[in-house]
Amino acid sequence: MSLSQKKYDAAYISYVENGESAAVFITRDIAKEVPTRNMWVDVISADKKRRSDGRWDFKSFTVELFPRRTNPIYPKDASDDEKKYITWKTAHKDIDDQRKTGFQGQKYRICPILINRNKDKYTIKKAAWNVTFNRWVPDKWVTPSCEWRERKIPEKAKWEYIISSVKQI
Repeated sequence: MSLSQKKYDAAYISYVENGESAAVFITRDIAKEVPTRNMWVDVISADKKRRSDGRWDFKSFTVELFPRRTNPIYPKDASDDEKKYITWKTAHKDIDDQRKTGFQGQKYRICPILINRNKDKYTIKKAAWNVTFNRWVPDKWVTPSCEWRERKIPEKAKWEYIISSVKQI
């Protein structure tokens, strides 16, 4: 079931679909220079584009950190998706309350790079080459006009973010 089929509010669906959740994940789990322990991460701006495979490619983004003054309360039978929503809702209420009092958190500009760890990695496999049609064919299509050759098959992409820079602003 997609997010839009559940009864989440439009702001949460936008947060998940527009890349903010990816920026929060990168800040919290990858950018070790940013002190996120017991902090909420609010994405202020992002220079990003969505790739055709659905991943977010960021040039940079800016976050502001707020201390966790309230903690989410989860029902016993809550699913992981429901817990994420409850956490998001708690964070946004806590951040809004702190902003109303004039609190300004520490800000960081983060520049991540999305890389394919399996780029230029191949598996060598014996495969059928049809000499007549000059192309690879499935094993079940082998005929006398085929010969067995070694074929390089690209490894499945393994995408990962690395941090090129973090700047406190």
